[in-house]
Amino acid sequence: MFDTHNAVAEADPHPELIRRYCSYIKHVHVNEMDGREPGKGDYDFDALLNALSAVKYSGWISLEVFDLSGDGVEIARSAINHLKKDMPQEAFI
Repeated sequence: MFDTHNAVAEADPHPELIRRYCSYIKHVHVNEMDGREPGKGDYDFDALLNALSAVKYSGWISLEVFDLSGDGVEIARSAINHLKKDMPQEAFI
């Protein structure tokens, strides 16, 4: 599994880690470094999604949010919309 939040301390850029370990990655968790949903911080989801697309990743990408102070449906909708805008057009078909 690759988890954006847990990989924060890695010295190498996340896209490089994706390329290096793609054969081991079967699930991806996405969230901002502060535990909020994608789009509420400054994590580079565009680079992450491009790296996943480049290695032809076909597994799950799931939202893992720790800040649930808002409405759950709105958190999910906001995250999906943010990720869709960053997703390469040819990705994940």
